[in-house]
Amino acid sequence: IKPLDIIGGVADKIGSGDLSVQAQVKSQDEIGILAKRINAMIKGLQERLHLTKFVSDEALTAVEKADLKGLALGGERKDATVLFSDIRGFTSMSEKMEPEEVVNLLNIYFDKQTEIVQYFGGDIDKFVGDELMAVFKGDKMANQAVDCAIKIQEEVQRLNLELGKNIKIGIGINTGAMVMGAIGSKDRMDFTVIGDNVNLGARLCDAAKAGEIIFSEKTEKILITDKYNLKKLDPIKVKGKKKPIKIYRVE
Repeated sequence: IKPLDIIGGVADKIGSGDLSVQAQVKSQDEIGILAKRINAMIKGLQERLHLTKFVSDEALTAVEKADLKGLALGGERKDATVLFSDIRGFTSMSEKMEPEEVVNLLNIYFDKQTEIVQYFGGDIDKFVGDELMAVFKGDKMANQAVDCAIKIQEEVQRLNLELGKNIKIGIGINTGAMVMGAIGSKDRMDFTVIGDNVNLGARLCDAAKAGEIIFSEKTEKILITDKYNLKKLDPIKVKGKKKPIKIYRVE
């Protein structure tokens, strides 16, 4: 009976979310075999938990809804707000650092930005080098993205004081229709958003100076602006667009 009590206790802890447990049963009979199978299940759950950190919340939601055939390539057209943040001058700065230092520094600043994005209801789509891409959806997505950007700039300054660094970040935000779904091949895919409005968000990030938050007219139109101090800037030319883009900056 004691081995069964041990297995029952392990099952209770797994149910409460504790995956650090093991069924310590030494017998070689059917109960011992059951304990080994439970330990193998725990290992599988641990691996799955770690893997979830490598994909976005949107990807996890899509996988949970998929049937036995898995996700199909393709996507769904949705309105969303994208935020891109990029560390200015990081390439030249990293040339003077050891690779391990570069990774450690990136992780510190990415960890703080991720925490802020999640706090304001966004989803981290991906990290590319020293750039972060986040997606916001819903009626308040523009305000959430701008609030997130403001907080990121504040926290970057705080981290700089704490670490004795001079990291500067430029942020670009755009809103509009984009395709959200599985992109790639049937054997290796990425769940992301693509489209002209995503590209424009990245272009605005490129145009943002160190410490700046720039967003498009599309974002400004659905933004509740009472609590922000905004400045309308001169339209800018961006790659892939014939007409200049009207932009705003958070002061």
